[in-house]
Amino acid sequence: MEIDHSSMESSGKAIHTEGGEFGRNVSRLAAQLEPLIPYFGNPASDEAAQIFRRGKEGHPGFDSAYEDLSTALHNLGEAYKHIGSAVVAMSKNVKAADWASMVDKDAYVKDLVEFAQRKNDEISVPTTLVERS
Repeated sequence: MEIDHSSMESSGKAIHTEGGEFGRNVSRLAAQLEPLIPYFGNPASDEAAQIFRRGKEGHPGFDSAYEDLSTALHNLGEAYKHIGSAVVAMSKNVKAADWASMVDKDAYVKDLVEFAQRKNDEISVPTTLVERS
């Protein structure tokens, strides 16, 4: 299977960036909504506000729905970032696996790797004198 690693890695980085942008946009919208919440009523003194904000008879109110939505949006932004990082890592892992399989198939590369992994053998060193000018 042929994989375009540069495209895959740039796509992964773009997905990661989208997650960050998504998170910033959600934070901006939440900052705009937060000051309005007190105008939805005071659940301590207003029965309609209590039902709206806290819910009734097992049905969630605005406050719990808002908290659940905030958590879900945060998780979605984080998922984008993690997916983007995983795509980049996957490309790097496949590239390393391709290299490893190439070493097994190409005798010349295999010989070079074996030569590089040798231990305690003598290497001839040139003894020709070099003149400095």
